Amino acid sequence: MMLKTLINVVVSLMLMIAAPVSVKAEQASETGLHSNSVSIILEGLAPYYVPAIAVAPVGSVITWTNPTPSPHSIRHDGCLTVGPCAFDSGAVLPDGTFSIPSLPPGEYPYHCELHPVMRGTLVVVDPRAEHKDITAAIEAAEVKTHAE
Repeated sequence: MMLKTLINVVVSLMLMIAAPVSVKAEQASETGLHSNSVSIILEGLAPYYVPAIAVAPVGSVITWTNPTPSPHSIRHDGCLTVGPCAFDSGAVLPDGTFSIPSLPPGEYPYHCELHPVMRGTLVVVDPRAEHKDITAAIEAAEVKTHAE
């Protein structure tokens, strides 16, 4: 119940300001929506990627930062299957970053090849989508994350 309330609040705020969770708009675009940047920090302890489930509107640049003393990677799970490989960082050295441009709406689970226990999920949403569709995408990612 508390999770559902939190999700509804987050989705409502996203729709109001067209900005991703845990992220601020860095500059305005010509369309009136914001060009956003999402930051995900790698950690040495669980949940390893912070936030573990990052939500970003379409058009966001996503950047992972590795402040740990060890190299890590960010590899979309689709790279391991016949599905498309949306991103694969290779080794991200200590104090390094990895960025990707905007992705189409969808759920993008990912992991560290060097430390398979490290897992995260990126959920890209269209802020113009129906509230219930955005909520459903976030809830599905949350369920999958807790099932692993």
